[in-house]
Amino acid sequence: MTAQEVIYFDERSRTVRFGDGEPVAIRAKSFAAFMTLSRAYPGQVSKDVLIEEVWGGAAVSDDSITQAISTIRRALGDKDHALLQTNPGTGYCLMVPALPEGAVPAAPEDAGAARPSRRPLPWAIAGVLALVLAVGAGTFTLFGRASGREPSIQPPGESPAVAVLGFDVLGDAPDLQTFSRGLQSDIIVALSELDTVSVLAPSVLDTGPDPGQAPLRAYASHGARFVVGGTVQQSGAGLRISGHLIDTSTSQIVWVRRWDGPREDLQTLQDDVVAALANELANPWSGQITGLGTGLVGVPPEDASPEAHIQLGGQRFTAFNGPAFTEAERHFRAALEIEPGNAEAWAGLSFVLGAMIPLVKGDEAKALRDARANSGRQAYHLGEGSGRSLLAGSWTAALRGNRTETLRRLREAADKLASDADGLALASIQGALTTEDYAEAAGWGARALEMKGDAAPDWYNLGPAFAAVFQGDTEAARNFLHRAPPGYPPVLALLSGLEAGRGQPDRAVETAARLRMLHNDFTVEGYLEAELFYPESKRETLRALLSASGVRMR
Repeated sequence: MTAQEVIYFDERSRTVRFGDGEPVAIRAKSFAAFMTLSRAYPGQVSKDVLIEEVWGGAAVSDDSITQAISTIRRALGDKDHALLQTNPGTGYCLMVPALPEGAVPAAPEDAGAARPSRRPLPWAIAGVLALVLAVGAGTFTLFGRASGREPSIQPPGESPAVAVLGFDVLGDAPDLQTFSRGLQSDIIVALSELDTVSVLAPSVLDTGPDPGQAPLRAYASHGARFVVGGTVQQSGAGLRISGHLIDTSTSQIVWVRRWDGPREDLQTLQDDVVAALANELANPWSGQITGLGTGLVGVPPEDASPEAHIQLGGQRFTAFNGPAFTEAERHFRAALEIEPGNAEAWAGLSFVLGAMIPLVKGDEAKALRDARANSGRQAYHLGEGSGRSLLAGSWTAALRGNRTETLRRLREAADKLASDADGLALASIQGALTTEDYAEAAGWGARALEMKGDAAPDWYNLGPAFAAVFQGDTEAARNFLHRAPPGYPPVLALLSGLEAGRGQPDRAVETAARLRMLHNDFTVEGYLEAELFYPESKRETLRALLSASGVRMR
């Protein structure tokens, strides 16, 4: 055996590499699956063993296993499945040994010694989620059956498991049964695509509980920490959909929301409900499942997981002011101290550093921009195509002046972030600043605002505001800026410029004075030099707008 025929791994950084390749960091579940396979080499590991070792015995879907295996293969560059073999119906096995970084492979055996076969491998077949619906007499109609074991305890830092139930149809409306099935299926798919939760396969919840077992106990026995359910009801010419989240550990309803919409367009209403529900429950920064699942209540314990720090960093970021940004940066860096290869933490750090740039000037702004470029590159290369990693990478592509790649990454990110309002709001800001596709950028921001409704944070208005400024729609720009963070320097500067342009010099002077009081170092030229605008013509647009604003130019 040579050093080129060995897989090397590092447990601290969760990296793997084949031979003399570069180490690639992978997510916690995928790395746990890899370690289970490495310990079994040259033997095989069944799906049941993987579920027990990696997911603590929770009844996860086949898609979760397939995704973990695919992640390992991508990290190893194993396009033809020569290193990690799938044996259909039985399990998986490594075809070469795995050693810790720094270990020396054993000397080759005699020529006659038996060696593992490296025959061509078949393509893995992705599992398909079964669609299951059982409509009963009440909100807590049960379709689960207990497995006989005690409810599994969610390990700290692991993704909480959620069971998605069918939405009960209230009243006599047979066609809404189909709508309810589609709603359940789409919610399962939307949550399954997020890294912050694991979703129980519907097939384990389709046969009813053991006699005498309480409904929530049955879900918990399958490993569900949370249960998502709700009702669908015809209301005149429209529909009323109610959704709720139950914590199985306390039996309490911890979140409720209602949607109303026209009955004539069920598909659009279904898409809106799914996107909003997935965002509210599993947004990696502010979702109910992630917040409750990690037990975050302000200050994390000393042994907090990277995921806990990332969520707290995101929560601080959304306050959108200087002290909050400083706290957010601290949490993202704390996550990276624990797990240097965590793409989500690198992406979060890149966003918060970008937001901090208008608060400083000169060399400090340049240092922040350089640090943002580094964190964006790290996120993009470590992120395995995740939405936020693509978003961070779009900024670095714009920094290189690659317009085509910038827009490609932004569009792909927005597609992957369809159930993440914070992510769409970030895409809107970056799209408005670094592309000329203003309508698209404004659309992402509008979608984020729609998903959050009255609870939308004020910073969601920044993307549509920038887009309106560069499109020359001053009225829309003013409306968005009046709802944007009131103490953020670009907001005050642009408002002052728009007020001056509308013949309101007194208001322009007042706004400029407020900017000087809050951010005495802010200057137009300093901002234009520090921020990334692409194409360059945007700088002239802003310079002209701000020249009569009362804001200091230099």
